[in-house]
Amino acid sequence: MKKFLIPSLLLSGLVHAQEEKDSIKTREINQVEITGTKSVIADRSEYVGKIPLKNLENPQVYTGITSRLITQQKLYDLEDVIRNAPGVNKSTSGWVGNIMYGGSSFVMRGFSTQIRATNGLAVDIALPTDIQNVSRVEVIKGPSATLFGGIVTSYGGFVNRVTKEPYREMNVAAEASFGSYDFQRIGMDVNLPINKEKTLLSRLNASYSNQGTFTDNGGYVRNMLVAPSFSYQPNENLKLTVNTELFTTKTAGNVNAYVFSILPTTLKQYVRQILVAQQLPQANIDYIIGQLPKNINEAFGSNNVNDFKLNRKLAYANQNLGSESNGFNINFESEYKINSQWKSVTSGIFSTGSDEGYEIRHVILPNAVQALLTSLPKGQINLGTPGADYMARTSRKFESSVAAHDIQQNFVGDFNIGNLRNRMVIGLDYYHYKAVSNWRNFIGKLFNVPFESIFDVVKLNDANPNYYNFERGAVDQLLQNNPTRQNDYGRTTNIYSAYVNDVLNVTDRLLINAGLRLDRFNEKGRYNGVTNTWDNGFNQTAFSPKFGIVYQPVLDKISVFANYQSGFKNVAGTDINNKSFKPEHAYQWETGVKFGFFNGLFTGSMSYYNITVDDKVRTNPDNILFSVQDGTQKSKGFEAEILGNPIPELNIMLGYAYNDSKMTKADYSVEGLRPAGSGPYNQFNIWGHYHFTKTVLKNMSFGAGINYVGETFVMNQNPDGAFIAPAYTLVSAKISYDNSKYSLGLRANNLLNEDIWTGNWSISPQMPRQIIASIALKF
Repeated sequence: MKKFLIPSLLLSGLVHAQEEKDSIKTREINQVEITGTKSVIADRSEYVGKIPLKNLENPQVYTGITSRLITQQKLYDLEDVIRNAPGVNKSTSGWVGNIMYGGSSFVMRGFSTQIRATNGLAVDIALPTDIQNVSRVEVIKGPSATLFGGIVTSYGGFVNRVTKEPYREMNVAAEASFGSYDFQRIGMDVNLPINKEKTLLSRLNASYSNQGTFTDNGGYVRNMLVAPSFSYQPNENLKLTVNTELFTTKTAGNVNAYVFSILPTTLKQYVRQILVAQQLPQANIDYIIGQLPKNINEAFGSNNVNDFKLNRKLAYANQNLGSESNGFNINFESEYKINSQWKSVTSGIFSTGSDEGYEIRHVILPNAVQALLTSLPKGQINLGTPGADYMARTSRKFESSVAAHDIQQNFVGDFNIGNLRNRMVIGLDYYHYKAVSNWRNFIGKLFNVPFESIFDVVKLNDANPNYYNFERGAVDQLLQNNPTRQNDYGRTTNIYSAYVNDVLNVTDRLLINAGLRLDRFNEKGRYNGVTNTWDNGFNQTAFSPKFGIVYQPVLDKISVFANYQSGFKNVAGTDINNKSFKPEHAYQWETGVKFGFFNGLFTGSMSYYNITVDDKVRTNPDNILFSVQDGTQKSKGFEAEILGNPIPELNIMLGYAYNDSKMTKADYSVEGLRPAGSGPYNQFNIWGHYHFTKTVLKNMSFGAGINYVGETFVMNQNPDGAFIAPAYTLVSAKISYDNSKYSLGLRANNLLNEDIWTGNWSISPQMPRQIIASIALKF
C-alpha cells in the first residue's frame, strides 16, 4: 500500500490524544507518517457498551465523530458537529445563559434530547458547547437506559461528550478566529509531561469566544472555558485521570423564542373568562365564542411560519436584558487491572452551576385578539381579519443553582467460559441531583386586559413608538410595582442503580449481547417553607433490559445485527383511585447491516427501527379532572450512513434518515397526530473533503457540505391544527492551507443565506450567512 505524509492536524483539534495513541506508535513534532488514511468517524467505543467493542461487534447504532472531522470542517460549536450524524437535527436553540434549562435540543428518531453526558456519565446541567475540550462526540441511537439510566437519555438516543486527555509528548497549539456578526474566538491546547518518566502528565485546554447576534440590538453570547486535566500512571496496573472544566456564559439581548401560545382553543378560554367576569348572559357568551376562529388558518391566516414575514434581524428587546451562568465539572477515573481478565473502573463527575438573568419571549398574536379586546369595552364584537400583525413582549427574572454528581463502579471482564469468549461489565451507579430556581413575574397588559408577564404589545411589520421601551429598568420597575407570584422551584433526586451487560462470542462470527438494569428512583420533592414539608415526592423502581445479536458473514467486514433496547422515564402523580403511576417505558427493536471494507476506508450502516412507548400519562376520558396511564406512542424509521475514502486525499460522508412518529393513544388534542418536536419525515447530510498532497496546491484543502431538513411541525394539536417550519437546506464550505507549523482557514456557514427557523412549540431564527477566518500555530 502506498505511503504518504500529511501535516499534523491543526486548529482547535490540533493535538489529539487518547483515540490516536494506540494507532500511532510514534509521534513526530512536525509530521505524522501514516499508511492509507484515517477515518473521521470512530470505529470503536469503550463508552457505548461500557466495554471495548468494535462498531461491527456492537448491535447498537452510533456515530463517533472524531476531532479529525471537527478540525477538518473548521468547527467550533457542538451544534455544528452533531449535524454530521444522520437523522439528528436541531429542534430548539435552547435557553442560552440558563444552567438548568440551557443548551440546544436535538431530535433523534422522533424524540427530543440534549447534550447531557460526559465521558459516559450523567451531567444534567447545560454543558459547554465549545469544542476546545472535545476529543470525540458520540451520537448513540435508540433507548439506552440499560447502561445509562433515564436521566440523560431519550427514547431516540443521546449525545456523549468525550473530553481530551493528556498524552506523553509535549505540544502547544493556539488558534485565533474571527468572522461576521462580531465572531471572535481564541483557543489553546498545551500538553505537558510533568516528570521525565512521563508517568505524570498534564494538559490545558482553554477558549474564549464572542458571538454577536445578527439582530439590531447589539446583543451577544460570550463563552469562556478553562479545562485542565491530569493523569498519573505509577505502574502498568493503575491509571488515575482527573479532568476539570470551568465555564461561563454571558448573554445580552438574546431573545429566547417566538411563541405561539395563544391558539384558537386558548383564545376561547381567555375570552370566556373575560366575558364571565363582565357578567354577560350565558347565551351571549356562547354566541361570541362561536364566532371566534376555529383553527390556526382562520386565526393567523396561514400555518406556515414563513408567511408571517418575521424579520429575523429585529430583536424587539434591549441588549441590557441579559443573563449569566457559571459551571464547574470535576471528572475523575481510576482504572486498576486486577488480573489478565478483569479490571476495575471507578469514575465520577461532580458538577455545580448557577445563573441569573432575564427571560425574553415574544408571543405572536392572532389579529382576533387585538380586534376583540379593543372592541368589547365599546359593546361591540370585532374579530378582525385572519393574520398576525401584533406581538406581545414578555419577560421574567430568574436565578437558580444546581449541584449534581454521578458515581460509577464498573468491573470489566474479558474471559472465556470453555471456548466461549465473554466481554462483560458489572456496574453500580449512584446519581444525585439538587436544584433550586426562583422566578419573579409581574402583571402587565395584553392591550387593555391585565396579563401576567406581558410587558407590552408591538406591531410586527410597522412603526412602533414604543420599540425601545423593552429594557431592564422598565422590567424591574414592573417587577417592583406590579409583582405577582414568585415561583420557587426545587427538587432533590437520588437514583441507585445496578446493571450488567455481556457480549458472548458463540463463534468468531456470531455474537450475542444481553444486559439488564435495576433502577431505584427517589424524588424527595420540593420543600414547602410555609408548612415545613416536602411536597410531590415519590419513589419508583424500573427494570431496563437489552438484547442484541450480531452475525458477520464476512469476518470484520460485514455484520448483520438486530437489537431489542429499552428506556424509561419516571412519572409523578396518581390516578382516580389514588394509585401511583409507574415509570413510562419505551421498547425498540431494530435490524440492519454494518460494513467496513478496505481496512476501514469504506464503512457504513443501514437499519430499520421501531419504537413503542407505553404507559404514557393522559387525561382520563371518563373524568377530565384525573389522569390515566395507558397512553402509547409509536416511532419507526430508516437510517443509513456511508463513509468513504476512495483515494487517500478524499473523504466523503453521506447520511439519510426517515422517521414516522404518531401518538397512537393519547389525549384528544394529540391522538393520531405526529407529535410537535418530533423532527422532519426526511433529512439527509453530505460532506466531501479533498486534501492536495502534490502539485502547486500541495497542503491546500477544500470541503463542502449540505444538510437538508424537511418541514417540521412546530406545534400540532386538535382542533387547532399545525404550525409548520418549512424545509431548509443548509450549505457550508471551507478552504484551508495546512502545514506542519501553521494553518490558515476560511469557512462559510449557511452559504445560501437561507432564512431558517427551528422550534418546538416556539420558533427561533438561525444564523444567516457567516464567514469565519482562522489562523492556527503549533509550537
